[in-house]
Amino acid sequence: RSDGHGAKKWQSTDAGIQSHAIKAVTAFLGCLSTEMLRLPPIKESISDILVLLEGVLQTKNVSVLIQAADVSSKLVSSIGNSIRQYPILEIVSPLSCQLSAHQLPTAISCARAMNCILNSLVTARGSTHAEILETLERTNAVASIVSALQSYTPDVHPLSYLTEMISLLRTILWIWPSSRYHVWSNGNLMGKLAHYCLATETTVVAKVLRLYAALALCGHGAMILLKNKVLMAKICELVGTSHPSSTRIEAFKLCHILLRSSKGCSQLMTSRCQPIVEGIIDAMRAKDDKLLVTEGCRTALLVLRYAGNHHQCFWSNAIDKVLYSILTGRCLSSHQSDKVLCDDELFDMVSKNFMDIHPYVWDILGYLVVHCTEDHHPVRKGKGHSLHALISCAW
Repeated sequence: RSDGHGAKKWQSTDAGIQSHAIKAVTAFLGCLSTEMLRLPPIKESISDILVLLEGVLQTKNVSVLIQAADVSSKLVSSIGNSIRQYPILEIVSPLSCQLSAHQLPTAISCARAMNCILNSLVTARGSTHAEILETLERTNAVASIVSALQSYTPDVHPLSYLTEMISLLRTILWIWPSSRYHVWSNGNLMGKLAHYCLATETTVVAKVLRLYAALALCGHGAMILLKNKVLMAKICELVGTSHPSSTRIEAFKLCHILLRSSKGCSQLMTSRCQPIVEGIIDAMRAKDDKLLVTEGCRTALLVLRYAGNHHQCFWSNAIDKVLYSILTGRCLSSHQSDKVLCDDELFDMVSKNFMDIHPYVWDILGYLVVHCTEDHHPVRKGKGHSLHALISCAW
């Protein structure tokens, strides 16, 4: 019904009718196709669905609330980037209000739906971001999430409660820089997050690493992380071979942000140089995992921009042979220097089999050469067959 100003409002407070309407919407969304989203009747129906969700998300019935939150997620997934054409802000407010709900299933479903919505609006206009931020502040969204993370107890709360709240907070920190202060300035919360990162649950660790990456975009946040020696030791361990590829990738991505400044690089590499370099080198050798190789190369590139003893550590771990292997797909042992391709063969192979990762090789090589000192130059010591081939190819 119209509210008297031309806008529609959902009127029914009957749980049975609300549930029936939600089920009808679920069936409707399951039938949508990309072509159908262009049709005016479909667009009007989606607008009406948002009116329904805005009203139902304010109900006190837990079962219906969860249904409505789940349908909100499905709506965003079904219409993709088209979500920006609709007044999606109307359901952000009631969802945010439910983050502090005592009924955990409600809070979990609403956090999941909000995260889905916010991720779909990452590249939205600045005015849209400003409106959403105003809504988040008015509904105390960040405070509700922080409270949930601080009060989480494994024996009382399901793991999904923790992971959904971490994911939502990470998205908010990533999009709205002003929200980061409320996290890095909260010593209790930072202690809790560090505890979660030290946990053995892989899913939790990966999500905390992503949250840290968003937090480290703030200089103060990055410095607080770097000063936590126990946490840094754990993160350096997480880039190593004993952890799943997905966890290692998230650890590398966090390192990328911590290494943005020379100060960050110095603090990270001074005390933890060897395990980080070994993790990077091993990742660059992972031929069957292109994502891991790419993140290893990106991390090496960021580290090697700056002068320091870590350059010697890379040489000690045969960085030149690793770069050669990435270009050629061939691994060289210490006894196979005679099998290095001649200059013309290497140039021909690289030219015909160009890969997205190859530019990293040349950039890394450039930084190695710039910061290489005379006293340990591999070519001068007769140990740089693969390095000589790389330089000749680049030349």
